[in-house]
Amino acid sequence: MRFIPAVVLVVLFPCMLFAQNDAQPVKKEPAFDQYFGVQINDLVRQVLNFSNTTTTGTVNPYILNYSINSKATGIGMRAGLGYNYTSTSSDDGINNTVTKLNDLSFRIGIDKIIKISQKWVAGYGLDVVLNINDDHTTDNVNSSFGGQSTDTKTNITTYGMGPMAWLRYHLTNRILVGTEASFYYITGNQKQTTNVFDPNNPGFSVPTTTSDNIGQGTISDPVVLYLVIKF
Repeated sequence: MRFIPAVVLVVLFPCMLFAQNDAQPVKKEPAFDQYFGVQINDLVRQVLNFSNTTTTGTVNPYILNYSINSKATGIGMRAGLGYNYTSTSSDDGINNTVTKLNDLSFRIGIDKIIKISQKWVAGYGLDVVLNINDDHTTDNVNSSFGGQSTDTKTNITTYGMGPMAWLRYHLTNRILVGTEASFYYITGNQKQTTNVFDPNNPGFSVPTTTSDNIGQGTISDPVVLYLVIKF
């Protein structure tokens, strides 16, 4: 009769195996929250039909922002990026001027989230920032007035760091709207090269270069609005 336990084991083992396979795996909760934000000042201005004639641009240049924070401690990393390209031209019949502006702003840092209530959350941290402005202007005088042309290139590179703080409100569990304030001290260099060409004197075309050091503290007031998606 010793074979009976063995037979029972052989019969029950496949059932136990299939039962384990049918069990649903336990889904592990993510240890981090991620946030992606986009600046919506211009959108709000258009929706509310604010006049642009008296509105100045926001000091905060970071259009896109991303952060990842620990659910347990609230500590995480953040990054922001802003880019602006502008090309303008004017011609009054005497001077034809073309200006192209390329402005890049980048920051990276650490922050900590503080839960105030079910709807309100705040945070504070420290950022390292880098700004690069590459501007180019050409001014051509009509040939009837001499035909002189001036080419000006301006490059400004600054970097620095400083504290920041933000406040957000939960519209839903995953959609937030918020603002931020910061104080960044930056230092760097401004270099400008000007080249004047006179068609009446082709041999006279000597570029002039000037260089200046920059050091300043910039306060960004909490006037910028961000729409933030949590995922």
